[in-house]
Parts: sequence; structure tokens; C-alpha cells
Amino acid sequence: MSPKKKIVILGAGFGGVRAATDICRNLAKLNLNGKYEVVLVDRNHYHTYVPILYEVATTSKDVANQIKLKDIVTFHLKDIFQNHCVTIKEATVSEIDLIEGDVHFQDAEKLKFDYLVLALGSETNYFDIPGLKENSYGLKTFGDAIRVRDAVWDLVDSRASNEEIKIIVGGGGATGVETAGEIKAWICELDEKFKKCPASVKIIEAMPTVLAGLDQKVVKRVLKRLKAINVELVLNEAIEKVEPKKVFLKSGTMIPFDVLVWTGGAKASSLMTGLPLKKEKRGRVEVPGVMQCLPQTEDLKFYGKIYGLGDAICFTNAKTGRPIPQVAEAAIEQAKVVAHNIIEDIKEAEGLKPKSQPIHYIPREYPYIITAGGKYAVAKMGPIVIGGFFGWILKGLVELYYLLFNVLPPFQAIRIWLKGLWIFIKNDRLG
Repeated sequence: MSPKKKIVILGAGFGGVRAATDICRNLAKLNLNGKYEVVLVDRNHYHTYVPILYEVATTSKDVANQIKLKDIVTFHLKDIFQNHCVTIKEATVSEIDLIEGDVHFQDAEKLKFDYLVLALGSETNYFDIPGLKENSYGLKTFGDAIRVRDAVWDLVDSRASNEEIKIIVGGGGATGVETAGEIKAWICELDEKFKKCPASVKIIEAMPTVLAGLDQKVVKRVLKRLKAINVELVLNEAIEKVEPKKVFLKSGTMIPFDVLVWTGGAKASSLMTGLPLKKEKRGRVEVPGVMQCLPQTEDLKFYGKIYGLGDAICFTNAKTGRPIPQVAEAAIEQAKVVAHNIIEDIKEAEGLKPKSQPIHYIPREYPYIITAGGKYAVAKMGPIVIGGFFGWILKGLVELYYLLFNVLPPFQAIRIWLKGLWIFIKNDRLG
């Protein structure tokens, strides 16, 4: 009996999980599980729901310990794929050989692929700013969120009642705004010994405004909210270097801090950098509408077929000429396209249809929700903008929808969502 052909998916983020799920379901429908194997590779044994890491970073230890928080933010891959034909491999990739068709791991093991899906996500971009990485906290993983929480908690626990806690959030994108607002609201009610809020929270942003590129109605409401909770904005200022407890701006200004959280940049996984794939002018792997990666030069021949999705690649919107935003919904939709096109290719190879019929990923305007401290959020869905407590309610419903239809079995999804809702309700003040 010939060995199974392998569909290898690198990365268990939003796109990787959805691609694995769709491919497996379709292989089962075609009775091809005996000929094809889906292998999902990630360095962790779990999938992380990244959009709520800022809430983990600002949840009091009195409300939930690390174990409880991990239970509502990370989901075991075995639980996600308990009814699907996915082989889960927990390993760290060291090299990808597209010519020979091998994925190399740090333990020197190799895995051959016939189809490869690059869903490696992104990593923090420090833009070579001296001292930034060494003197700041990131917010990309569950571990990062816990380290931010512990750092802020320890500050509050050790400070005298008349001492000000200085927090800087580098970057005024969605993550930066959400993190700054939540930290401010959290510290202001964290310890009863403070008669007034002991925290100075600043967002440093190189652009003229926070949330650059988002709808102005959303930005206006968020700015009003940040002002109301006294989050300070330092705009049109780029960080030049960072020393212990000091940020130096290019204008010459020095701002002291106790904790610096860096959310100001992301770049594709470093594993993507050296691959001989077609790239756009800034160096990111660029894919066309069928989501299949192209060789850097025409004479290159790959071993199998290579696909890319999510934050690992760059997809340009033909209508606007701009890269699409790196959001979960885009990665999930791209994963559906990748899964469909791989299955179509398999159907043709197996003689189930004379010619494959690939589909194209068509970008659209995605709805989004920006929280701004406590139970306050601004949501944009098409032309409609909803702000305040109802925006926060909508955010919770979106999270439930994701768990139910993309990750977990219904009973488990509802249980975890209710558990998380209870924790965050106890942790956040109203409005």
C-alpha cells in the first residue's frame, strides 16, 4: 500500500485551523482519508484567541488565576479536531525546503509534503529601534499577556498611595488603543488604597491619529472615550531608542515609564523571509486570488503545491491598491479558498472530475469592533456604527460566533464563552 499523500499546514492560528477543518471534512465526503493525511504543525498544542489577549493582560488576580484565563483564551487542538482527520504535530519549524518538499524541525526530524499551507502568522516588529525589545513587553501570545498583567500588578502592589504609575503603550493601532484603555480602567479601580487613579497611561503613535485608516466616525468616538478616561495621546512622534525606564522620541523628548507595552508593529514570520517565493516591494510573500504562492523566478520548480494565507502573506486589494487588513475574518475567508482549491486539485488528480475549478479570494470591507476601556466598545458593521455598552455586548456575541462556528463543539464553546463572560464582567466596570 502506497503511503498517504500529506497536506501539511504550518500554523494553528485562525487560518490554519479553518483550513485543516475544511480540508478534512471534504476528504471524508470523498472517502479519501485513506489516501491523504492532513498534518497541522504548531509549536504549541493549542490555538490562541488573540483578540482578547489585552483582556487577559488586565484581569485582576483576585478575579481569575492564570489557569482559568488560559482555559478561556487557548483551546487544545485535540479538542478542536476530535471529530476530524487531522494529525497534530507539536514542533518548532527550523527550515522549509520548497524544492525538495520537506519541512525541517528543530529536533532534526523532517516531514515530506505534497501540499503545503503557510499559515505561520506574524511576529512582533521592533523596527530595529535600539533597546525597544529588551525594555518592553509584547502582546502576541498568552505568555506575553500574563507577563504584562504581572508587571502592572506588581507595580500597584508595591507603590505607595501617592506614587504615580507610568504606563506607555507604543503604537496607536487597534491593539494599542484597546490595551491602553483597559489598563487605565483596570488600574483606576485595582486597589482601594488609592483615593484617586494612580496611573498615567500614554499612547505613543507616529501617525497624526490613532486607528489610522479606520472610519472617522469610529475614530471620533474612540478619541472621545480615551479623553474621558484620561488616556493621553502622544501623536506624530516616533520612538528613536529605549533605555531602562526611559523612552526617547525623535523630537528629542524623553518620557519616563514603569511599564512599556509595544504593540506598534507586526511582520510576517521570519521563516517566510528566505523562501524563494514571489514577494512584493516590501519583502512580504505576495499571493494571487487563488492563494497559491508563486516561485521567485520562472525556472524554479517546487516539489508540491504551496499556498499562503493570513498574516504570513500579503494580499493586495485590486480596487484600492492597498494590502488588506490583517484581521481574523480575512484569514478565515482565505482559508476557505485554500481548502476549496486544494480539494479541487485532489479531485482532478484522483479522476473525480476532468478539470479542477479553483475559486478566488475576494476581499471586502470587514466589520470590526474597538474596545476602549471597561464595558465600552465601538463597532462598525457596514455603514452602521454602534458605540458604548451595546458595542461591548456585540463584541461578546462575535466571540461566541467564532467559538461556535470555527473552533469548538457547541456545548464546549458555550461553556467556555460563558466562563469568559463571567470573568470579564467581574473584572470590568460598566461604561
